[in-house]
Amino acid sequence: MKKKVWLILVLAGMVFACKEDPDPQPTPTPPVKESGPAVVEVGEVLPDWEEGWLDIHSINGGRGESFYYIFPDGTTMLVDAAGAPQNEYTADKDGFPSKPNVNVSCGRVIINYIKHFAPSVSGGKLDYFMASHYHGDHIGAWRNDWRTTYKWGYNDEGGFVINGLPEVGMDIPIVKIIDRGDWTDRVSADYFESGGKLRYQNYTKFVEWSAQKYGTVREAMQVGHDDQIVMTHDPGKYNGFSIRNIAASGRVWTGTGTQDASLMPSPEEMLKHASSSEWNVGENVYSCAFHLKYGSFDYFAGGDHQYNGRSTYAWKDIEAPMAKVMNKVEVMKAGHHGTGNTNSKEFLAVLKPDVFIAATWQDVQPNPETIKRVVTSNDKVMLFTTNMAPENLQLIQDSGTPASRFSATQGHIVVRVEPSKVRYWIFVLDDSNEQYKVKAKFGPLRAQ
Repeated sequence: MKKKVWLILVLAGMVFACKEDPDPQPTPTPPVKESGPAVVEVGEVLPDWEEGWLDIHSINGGRGESFYYIFPDGTTMLVDAAGAPQNEYTADKDGFPSKPNVNVSCGRVIINYIKHFAPSVSGGKLDYFMASHYHGDHIGAWRNDWRTTYKWGYNDEGGFVINGLPEVGMDIPIVKIIDRGDWTDRVSADYFESGGKLRYQNYTKFVEWSAQKYGTVREAMQVGHDDQIVMTHDPGKYNGFSIRNIAASGRVWTGTGTQDASLMPSPEEMLKHASSSEWNVGENVYSCAFHLKYGSFDYFAGGDHQYNGRSTYAWKDIEAPMAKVMNKVEVMKAGHHGTGNTNSKEFLAVLKPDVFIAATWQDVQPNPETIKRVVTSNDKVMLFTTNMAPENLQLIQDSGTPASRFSATQGHIVVRVEPSKVRYWIFVLDDSNEQYKVKAKFGPLRAQ
């Protein structure tokens, strides 16, 4: 009897001990639920855009800047079309090599990329092309002898060199072109350079040809408006999407309605002093800038906007008035490829980007001090560049920013926002060929 009692007590004690002193096991972290075009592994081809998603592609041809947007309803927009060819652009001796190789023209890189990713609803067209400003690494370069020697061709019918935007627009019809307007209305220093004039003439000749050929419409950016660049295929289906025009040709949205203003002297006054180097304002300052929103996701892009010269003439700082009407963003396209005369600490203190994408094409980009300012604005910022020279990366490290702070320094960069308008991913694609395989994947990240 005692043995039975003893055995019962022992067993009861074991049960009690198990209840009171269990061996705890960590709760497994549930896997991230991904769907649609976010489902892809490194080494696989990036899936196509899907309806309801927002895509922002930084296309790297190595020779300038070009961003391709697919809105939630499939409306498409190309901002800039790089055109500083490696072989022919001899003034640039320190630039990056063409991608994927020198035998593929700048325009063809963009054409092939768009044709691969374009949604079927686009019908083989671009709904919008935006020229941020009139520089060759954004719309197509020009050299005096290219009419007869440029290997990518010359359009006799339109009278323009086939480079950058003209090459893209000949292959992919453009519905509407938006730019900063006729540059005679707001003259930049480039206006007085023969090369600048030829480049702008090449642009306008293409626009005229495209209007005759495809019915393309050209409009000046309407600063302050959020009804100029809109979804065109099924706009009522996706709310929360908008693009507000922030600046163009020196005019900046005031933050009230659609009102805009300029701190610059009048165009007549500027022209009167145009021969003075102190008064000269480069084309970059007049860049088009916009704020894209999709629900909680915010994005800013501003061409080559800059602030240098403000110590003498405050109105040369185009970032200062933009800072007054902007807010924190998830993603920022670097101003002027991340060079040293832009992305001021005051502007970055407002934007505080979580992701900073610099489309670089010269070995001094991005500038080490600029990168320091970006990191200071947000110590958790993710840094991406389409290209990076090893020597420049060393300079950046020497200035105090470790190389490990960069999430990627080579490739096409893709931002993909899901229909929830909260989560988004960053993909880095191999630019050494045109297979568009994923080299790296980051996310999901959350918009605040």
